[in-house]
Amino acid sequence: RSFLAKKAVINVLEKAKVPIRIISEEHGVVEIGKPIFLGILDGLDGSSVYKKSRGVGRYGTMFGIFSNLNPSYEDYIFSGIMEHSTRRLFHATKGKGSFITKDSEVRKIKCSGRTELGEGTRIYIDEFFEINRKTFSEKLQEFKPQYLGSSAVYYADLASGESDLVLECTRKRNLEIAVAFGLETESGGRITTLDGKSLGNQRYFEFGHQEHVPIVSASTERLTEKLIDRINK
Repeated sequence: RSFLAKKAVINVLEKAKVPIRIISEEHGVVEIGKPIFLGILDGLDGSSVYKKSRGVGRYGTMFGIFSNLNPSYEDYIFSGIMEHSTRRLFHATKGKGSFITKDSEVRKIKCSGRTELGEGTRIYIDEFFEINRKTFSEKLQEFKPQYLGSSAVYYADLASGESDLVLECTRKRNLEIAVAFGLETESGGRITTLDGKSLGNQRYFEFGHQEHVPIVSASTERLTEKLIDRINK
């Protein structure tokens, strides 16, 4: 299914003759024409959920386009997440905001605006990686964080105000975080390292591919600060 989802995206880009180099898992690197853009593609994020609850569980395809072939995170042009079971497309274009499209109806979305870490704060933690369990989960149990097995779901919910924090880490290729950066930024959110520095100036190919760097995605800068203070206690 992941392979087919990625192939479907690539076929559309080929038909439109978009000059793009696409980075993905199964397909590796695919080039269309003489590339001037970089595409980041995760065909099926949440494959374990798909296998258990196909058509019902929450999982998605993630795709982002950057303005050049060696981009920083802030060089995003477009970011999108397609949640298949609900047929909802979460998407953002640089400088124009974030939106959700379902049944041809388009609605603008934004992060929750939560500024305080307290009762009712909705937190996702990617507990697949040990560093996230040690860095985040062990210190935040009172907030009852959730682990759903899909970064696509985490970032779609954060961008649309359904959650307040997404806590995970970098890994090989960083597909999910690369796509999420534009969507969360256009929704008013922040994606930073544990020192509070935005990923915006980090170059995609140079940052965190060989190590697990903890990453904080939050609805507001204030909430980012509160979370980092809590973690560093």
